[in-house]
Parts: sequence; structure tokens; C-alpha cells
Amino acid sequence: MVKYPLERLGAFLNEVPQTEVKGVSIVTVTNRQEFIENVFSSYESQIWPEKELIIVLNNDSMNLLEWEEYAQKYNQVSIYQLPENVSLGNCLNFGVKKSKYSYIAKFDDDDYYGPLFLTEAMYTFDKMNADVVGKRTCYMYNALTKELRMRFPDREHKRASILQGGTIMAKKKVMEKVPFPDKNVGEGLSFTQRCRARGYRIYTTSRYNFAYIRHGDDSHTWNPSSKYFHKTSKQIAFLESFEDIVNNHQPE
Repeated sequence: MVKYPLERLGAFLNEVPQTEVKGVSIVTVTNRQEFIENVFSSYESQIWPEKELIIVLNNDSMNLLEWEEYAQKYNQVSIYQLPENVSLGNCLNFGVKKSKYSYIAKFDDDDYYGPLFLTEAMYTFDKMNADVVGKRTCYMYNALTKELRMRFPDREHKRASILQGGTIMAKKKVMEKVPFPDKNVGEGLSFTQRCRARGYRIYTTSRYNFAYIRHGDDSHTWNPSSKYFHKTSKQIAFLESFEDIVNNHQPE
């Protein structure tokens, strides 16, 4: 087990010679035009210096040109469009093939990623010699009710076989050997379980630097009951803004 204060993450980059900073390719698959701003802000906010963003549009009605024009304000962004009958898993595999860096981060289009998200993950790769990292304990925010909860408490900094899907990061060579399955739901669960079965080292990071966002509508591909969410999480507070807690800037 490895535990560290969050301020250590800011110092982590100073310990790594700039010539040895490993690059991270963020892959985001989206079929929802309304999250264009969130997709780019999640990428831009990351303080990790060596990064690229690969966006795969998975909806035939989405305007590729509009996304390409939006991307001109950012560095190292590539945008592709695949037919909407291509599964989420295969879209992710496509993004992995297009990536140029040796670490891959799977970012969802609507979740919140704090500025230190990549840094924390890379710290864990380095300190634990991990092959796959992500979160099991994490914050969850309901945008409709303004309720902040914590999912699966007490599963931080541990070996794992299940990770929150939007937080999965892995070495590229692992994703090449264990591609995502050809499915739209449960692709992250299948990936981590197959990685574990093949002996890859999977570690969880802290609860911080990420929030799983629920929108209170039917836009999610995975829609368990409210009873399930309440059973597997604990309430933190009702808040208009959750970022200070999620980024560990104020107590829960």
C-alpha cells in the first residue's frame, strides 16, 4: 500500500527530469455534442506536461468540422469519427491505435477530472510499478439534486480487479495485448478483469481529483437504481460546487 499527501503530487514532477517525463494519450469517445466544452476543459486542465488528446466521435450526426475548429485553440488534439454502429469498446481500441504515447488514459466525456488526475496516476505507476491504475473509491455528484457522495469507501491505494470506468489508465502495451471488448456497456469492467486474470498489476489511487457525474436523466449508458448507488456510497453534502472537496482543497 502507498499513501501520500496530495501536495506530494505537485512536487512529483520536479523529481522527474524533463527528458524522462512519460507522455500520456487521453482517449475520449463521445456521441454527445453537448459535452464538447467538458471534453476539452478536462484535457486542458491537466498539469501533466506531456499529453495529447484523441477524440473519437461515435455519432453519425455529429459535425466533425465543428470539433476540429474548436480544437484549434489547443495543442496536440486529434479528432476522428467512426460510424455510430461501431461499439464503444472498438472506438476505444481505435483511439489506442492512434495514440503516440506509452500511457493511455480513458476519459469519459461528462465526468470531472481535477488538474492533478494524470499526475496522481503517473505517481502510482512509478511508485507501485503498476500496469493499470484508476479509482475504486471516488466522488459522485448528482448535477440535478446537487448531492455529493463517495462511492466504495476505503478502497484507496490497494490492489484491485475493478476500477471506475472513467478513471482507467494503463500502459499502452497492456491495452494492445488486452483490447477493450466489442460492447457498449461494461467494457471497462471486462478490461480490468481480463488484465487481472493475465497477471497485470492493478492499483487504485485516492478518492481525489475526479468526480463521477450523474445528470439525473436517461443520457447514461449505465443506469442502475438509486438504491444501488445509496447502498454502495455514503453521503458527503449538498453543494452547488464540489471542486474544492474533490481536489482536496477543503475538508469533507
